Amino acid sequence: MEAQEGLKDSDIAALRAQYGFNETPVFHESFFILYAKNFWGPLAWLMEAMVVVTFLSGNVFEAAVILFLLLANSGINIYQRRSADAALSTLQHAIQVTARVRRNGLWDVAASRELLPGDVIRLRAGDIVPADAQLLEGSLSVDLSSLTGESLPRDLGAGDAVYSGGIVRHGEATAKVSSIGAKTQYGKTTELLEVAHPPTHMEKVVFDIIKYFFALNLAVSVAAVIFGLAVHAPALQITNFVIVLLLMSVPIAFPTMFAVAQTYGALQLNQGGGNDENQGSKVLVRRLAAVQEGAIMDVLCSDKTGTLTENRLGVSEAVHYGTSGESRLMMLAGACSNMADKDSAIDQAIFRRAAELGAAIPPQASFVPFDSSTKRTRAEIVERGGRTKIEMGLADLLLIPEVRFSKEALEDVARMSGKGLRVLAVVAKAADAPVAECAGLIGLSDPIRPDAPALIKELNALGVRVVMITGDGRITAGAIARDLGLQGEVFTPEDLKQHPQIALQGAVFAEAYPGDKVSIIKALQEAGHVVGMTGDGVNDAPALHQAEVGIAVQDATEVAKQAASFILTTPGLEGVRRVVTASRRVYMRIRTWALNKVIKSVEILCVATVIFVMTHSYILSPLIAILVLLANDFLTITIATDHTKPLLRPARWNVPRLIAASAIIAAVPVFFSIFIYALAQRFHYPFDTIRTIVYGALIYLGGTTLLAIRAWPLGWSVRPSKALVGALIFSLAFTSLIAGFGIFIPAMPPAFLAVIPFSAVVSFFAIEAIKQSHGVRALLDIS
Repeated sequence: MEAQEGLKDSDIAALRAQYGFNETPVFHESFFILYAKNFWGPLAWLMEAMVVVTFLSGNVFEAAVILFLLLANSGINIYQRRSADAALSTLQHAIQVTARVRRNGLWDVAASRELLPGDVIRLRAGDIVPADAQLLEGSLSVDLSSLTGESLPRDLGAGDAVYSGGIVRHGEATAKVSSIGAKTQYGKTTELLEVAHPPTHMEKVVFDIIKYFFALNLAVSVAAVIFGLAVHAPALQITNFVIVLLLMSVPIAFPTMFAVAQTYGALQLNQGGGNDENQGSKVLVRRLAAVQEGAIMDVLCSDKTGTLTENRLGVSEAVHYGTSGESRLMMLAGACSNMADKDSAIDQAIFRRAAELGAAIPPQASFVPFDSSTKRTRAEIVERGGRTKIEMGLADLLLIPEVRFSKEALEDVARMSGKGLRVLAVVAKAADAPVAECAGLIGLSDPIRPDAPALIKELNALGVRVVMITGDGRITAGAIARDLGLQGEVFTPEDLKQHPQIALQGAVFAEAYPGDKVSIIKALQEAGHVVGMTGDGVNDAPALHQAEVGIAVQDATEVAKQAASFILTTPGLEGVRRVVTASRRVYMRIRTWALNKVIKSVEILCVATVIFVMTHSYILSPLIAILVLLANDFLTITIATDHTKPLLRPARWNVPRLIAASAIIAAVPVFFSIFIYALAQRFHYPFDTIRTIVYGALIYLGGTTLLAIRAWPLGWSVRPSKALVGALIFSLAFTSLIAGFGIFIPAMPPAFLAVIPFSAVVSFFAIEAIKQSHGVRALLDIS
């Protein structure tokens, strides 16, 4: 028994000095490797190809500038990557694995990094094994697939070794830590954070837009080459025109903008309180890319306990039968509960009620923990010289006809369930009794969170339908759903198997087993929905993984956290609401970036082509194109931190509609660019000077276009961020300096330093007028 008392406080200092903490150094790629990776990939290849083509065409200076932009963009990407790593490292300390450890003869909960060799720990279903250890008592079924590749869990008993990183699927056991940190067999504890991820839905859509416009510009370039050859335009001008069009298709700032948007969104979720965009409780982001996916979620499947209720389970009613009084009923229930498990709300509720009644809990001669497949716990105690067998669990399964008092008990179960109580039956069989008898029923209630009905209503208003999934019976679940204000019918997984279409109608799925949750989510996904799922237990992990947006609630098991994308730090749906609104803000920023990119591409394509057809001359040189990229594309990086309002409905990407709306809006800057060009030509300025004027017009018109499209219904309805304002001022000042003083390019006539800003202001209000049109709002799905 002394070995199971665990370490004492007097042992800790010496062991810590000898073994350190239960952690391993985190591997980071070298700066050189990170930098080199920025030159590999589709976007990098496009930029590198443009450097080669521009250099071979004789534009050495322009090629050098493009190369500089490529190098600078790589540097910014690395900076953002390091910032993201730092943010995730901060979150990691908040999501650390914990363990139940026995020290000084008392059970407590501690961070796994605090464990030392010799510590006695308690493992149960849902835990990630925090260190190498040897089982002292109990039995476990441990999933070692992520460590050894074994497809089936390994059954372990007293004396067997269990290894760091294994996932406990079933059972409970006490174990003694043998190795920690780098000394464990597998070298480290399971990490709960991942940085790498496949392209998200939003990234794929934006890449599709870029590919579409690159193909369009390529087609226009071919047509322009044919036209140029037909009108005998100089070969150098034709080459430069092709370079310009292709350059305008390359989204130089795209990777950086996405990195900033994701990191900024994650940090907003991780901050509690603050401005209007950052109200509410903290939400820990386990996967950065998931910040975007919450924007398109339209159904939330929610566990009841801890999310919709207060997770403050208590005994509301107890019914006893035969010679059993309530004290004996609670004694038997306590004997059939796990005394070492401080995390079980049911066990703790029973222990509290037993203590109130003064019912002494006898020692267990044997104990079998709760098994989700049988829905019961089993125990044996010694009384009156013999062993009494006890079972406690789901009443419908335990109250078979052979059990004495089962008929009366089943009637009481129906009555108690109608009041929204979760009913447990306690069945006991003494050694000298011919049959088992129902000692009584325990009605447990978990009060509904006061804010839950309002938050469900708010999520519904945001276009997210809330579906409650619970293991409670149909009657109990229906009563709770009415109190929560959930509108819709109550179904069971069996109903779903017979009629899959009911997944679209049900507000509650009762009597749900772990595997049923996955089936419900799949049915919703097959119907075209994007599903979120909240959960806390090991059995919720498959459903959390299946859902597009997996959310582990407060105090979830480590396996549930590992399967989720978000981890709530407070109970209730407030954190889920914040995930929805923050994700939709990220979506709005990315959509603004895509809209701005398409508008700018359409504008430059139209202006360059129209002027070429009118004059047989190419108005934009490679240098001018690079200056436009420098001023506009890098300005749009700051969109990632702009203030914006979240959508009032789930986000939906429709690329054809976005392009159509962009083309309509782009008509305004195209008109003013052509007007300014015509005005400059009327004054008979040299062609190179007119190029400078058009360059200035493109930058100013681009800036005011961005200010107009960044917020809806009006560009000034939400104040811009300081970063966006600062970048815009710098862009306009840089352009005015370059064009006004003739740096690198011919100087702009002073009169146009007034004409261009005035035209840009008029363009801003013209775009605002177009934004109010029903057609544009319908194309962009703006309510």
